[in-house]
Amino acid sequence: MHGLTSSHTAQGREIRVLLVADGSGGHLIPALQVANALAKTGARAHLWYAQRRALLPLTEALTHAGLDPAVEIASMPVGSAAGVMARLWRCGQLWHHAQRCFETFAPDVVVGFGGWVSVPVLLAARLRQANGAARPAIGCLLHEQNAVMGRANRWLAPWVDRVAVSFPEAAPRRNGPPAVLTGMPIRDGIGDASREAAAQRFGFTPEAPTLLVLGGSQGARAINRLVVEMVERLSAEERRAWQLLHLVGGGDAPAIAARYAAHHVKAWVAPFLAEMEVAYAQADLAIARAGASTIAELARCGVPAVLIPYPHAGRHQQANAGLVEAVGGGVVLEEPEATPVTLLEAVRRLLRDHERRATMGRQIQTLHQPQAAARLSRAILELAGAGEADEVSNDDR
Repeated sequence: MHGLTSSHTAQGREIRVLLVADGSGGHLIPALQVANALAKTGARAHLWYAQRRALLPLTEALTHAGLDPAVEIASMPVGSAAGVMARLWRCGQLWHHAQRCFETFAPDVVVGFGGWVSVPVLLAARLRQANGAARPAIGCLLHEQNAVMGRANRWLAPWVDRVAVSFPEAAPRRNGPPAVLTGMPIRDGIGDASREAAAQRFGFTPEAPTLLVLGGSQGARAINRLVVEMVERLSAEERRAWQLLHLVGGGDAPAIAARYAAHHVKAWVAPFLAEMEVAYAQADLAIARAGASTIAELARCGVPAVLIPYPHAGRHQQANAGLVEAVGGGVVLEEPEATPVTLLEAVRRLLRDHERRATMGRQIQTLHQPQAAARLSRAILELAGAGEADEVSNDDR
């Protein structure tokens, strides 16, 4: 892959990029990684993210961990925005906020990372260009994290100049905007930790079979319940042998840790973990939702998984999980069919079969797209007139 190009246009002016993301980890993590990559080229990167009260501990950890000092970051308090009228009111506020930003920050490119908060900002950028011929054009780019386009990105796609995708399957259909395959930007350091260092971090035995339980950045009460009830069905030998790394989200950590302790199972339980590289380094198998960040991180680290897609997310998690299962990197259990018994059967089969896990680990790695943040940054700079990006055909599935 070519390196990042200069961040200055032919006129020598500094390139400015506005990035807009929802506050969940799946949207915020790639935005943060791309902002850092842009800053390294000398571009000015300004990131807006939707501030959600339930996610404040996570977003504070993410935005303070390794963020380039040159990146300008601001939260957008969006509240619950429940109901059509509340959502429209918030969209109107973001529209006016965007107009003020266009006058003061004057971005060359606006990048949306999905979620409804991207809609008013990208539309404001596009309609500003249409309504004022004397104003400099603002390039508009979307990044789609999942194997199928989310609702907001599907709606916005006809209005943007380019769509960057994490998987070829998500490229817009014929007559859509040009698509570029970038992959999913993930946190720095993922895939670099050693198992010995990870075991020391958690007080674990390095060689003991370790199960990593992930519910995504917002947690997953259904998965938490399933796993705890599964552990209650372990044999005495399994309770002595297995180790669990359980990231529960929300406020369930003390109660879940107490239940593991009551069954004499060695477990490290927390709401979330900023340094996820050590969790993946210790894991032999993951139980997880199928959000794009989770899939990308599992693929980078070669960790096989039992995936339980969140059933109320427009089916994009089912599509992500289907890709993993199709390449042989994981097993999918749909939530309506997932019980403590069926989950335990799947986990037992995999933890007892080292060769199958090793094969699955190699297969899930085939989904990894290296240098995703650099690729996406290069696509942004190309749209601003300072580089070239490798497009993928809209028909290349």
